[in-house]
Amino acid sequence: MQHFTPSQYLKIDIANSFGLDKKSWIERINWFDANESKLNEITYQAEEPAMYFAGLLAWEAFKQGQPSGYPVSLDATSSGLQILTVLTGDTSAGRLCNVINTGNREDAYTAVYQFMLDQVGEDSKIKREDTKRAIMTSLYGSQAVPKEVFGEGALFNIFISTMQLLAPAAWELNETFLEIWDPNTLCNSWVLPDNFHVHVKVISTVSEVVHIFNEPIDTLRKVNASVEEGRSLGANTIHSIDGMIVREMTRRCDFDPEAVRTVLKILLGEHEQLGTSTNSEMVRTLWNNYRYSGYLSARILDFIDEDSVFEIDDRQAVIDLIGSLPRRPFQIMTIHDCFRCLPNYADDLRMQYNLQLMLIAKSDLLQFLLTQIMNRPINLQKLNPNMWQQIMDTDYALS
Repeated sequence: MQHFTPSQYLKIDIANSFGLDKKSWIERINWFDANESKLNEITYQAEEPAMYFAGLLAWEAFKQGQPSGYPVSLDATSSGLQILTVLTGDTSAGRLCNVINTGNREDAYTAVYQFMLDQVGEDSKIKREDTKRAIMTSLYGSQAVPKEVFGEGALFNIFISTMQLLAPAAWELNETFLEIWDPNTLCNSWVLPDNFHVHVKVISTVSEVVHIFNEPIDTLRKVNASVEEGRSLGANTIHSIDGMIVREMTRRCDFDPEAVRTVLKILLGEHEQLGTSTNSEMVRTLWNNYRYSGYLSARILDFIDEDSVFEIDDRQAVIDLIGSLPRRPFQIMTIHDCFRCLPNYADDLRMQYNLQLMLIAKSDLLQFLLTQIMNRPINLQKLNPNMWQQIMDTDYALS
C-alpha cells in the first residue's frame, strides 16, 4: 500500500472534490501542484464546489502552520461489490473493485461498460452512467433496472454474461440470494459477529376497494405478509455487513488507549483480580460468534475483565486484534462507505479498511450468515480461499 504525508492527503482530497477521484494518487497530487496558483479561480469547475472550497481553506491554514480541523474524505470503490468479492473469494471481481491491487485505480462500472462496448461496438447507445445504475441494482437482485437500461433482448443477455465472466462468484452469490428466498417466512433474521441483530420483516402490498360518496376507489397498503418471491435478501445482507464494517472501523480507529492497555494486561495475566462482573455473557456471545464466523469483533475489548477473560480459549486471537489497531487512536466520521479523518491519520484509515476486507475474506462470515438465514448448516468453499493474503497491499480500496 502506498503511503502519503498529511499534506499530500490534503492535496488528494482537493483533487477528489474537483472530480479527479478516479485518477491515480500521483496524478491527483501532480494535478494539484500544476494548478496550485489558480485553484481559487477554478472553484466553479469543481464537481463538489463546497467541499473543494473547504479543502482550499484547509490548505491555506496548513501553509500558515495553523490547524484547520478539516477532515479529508476517502470513499470505498464499489463497496457492495467489494463485500461480495471478499465473501466469496472472487479474485476476478476483486481486481475490478480494488480489493486486489492491479497497479491502477480501477473503476468497476467503467470496466463492465467497456467490456460490453467491445462486444456490441462503439455505435451502441448504452452509456456508462446507465451501465453503472444497472450494475449497482443488479448486485442487489434487481432485474427491473437492468432490463430498463438494456431492454430484454441481446443487450440484457450480454450484460448478464459479462457480469458472470468478470465477477463469477460474486454474481453467483447474488443469484443464490434469490434462490434461497423462503416463500413462507414473515421475517428474515440473522446476527452479525459483533452481536448486531438484524430483523427484516417481509412486506407485501394489499389492494382494497373503498367507497367514497358511493364511488369505488382502489387503495394500496403495506402489510407484513409472506410473498412467493423476494429480492431484498441479498441487499439487506450485504448492507448489514456494510454497517458492521462502519461500526468496526469506528471501534478500531477511535479506541480508548488506557482501556486497551488494561485488557492487554488481563490477557497476559498481569492484572490483579478485582472481583466478579456481569460481562461474561457478552464475551461468551462474541467469542462464540468468532468461533463460528471466523471474524472477531473489536467490540469484545469493551467487555473483557478479570472474570470474563476466562470465556476466551485463545487469548492470542485477541492479542493479535489489539496489535492490529492503529498506533494512536483518531476520530472518524462515516457516511455509508465514505470515511473522513484528519489527514494525519489517512494512512491508518486506509490500512484499517483494507484490514476489514482481509478479515472478512479470511473468515467464514458468509457461511455463518447463510446458516442463520436458511436455518440449517451450510458449508461453503470460496472460489479462492487464499485471496485474503493479497488484500492488505491494495492501494485503492478507499480512494
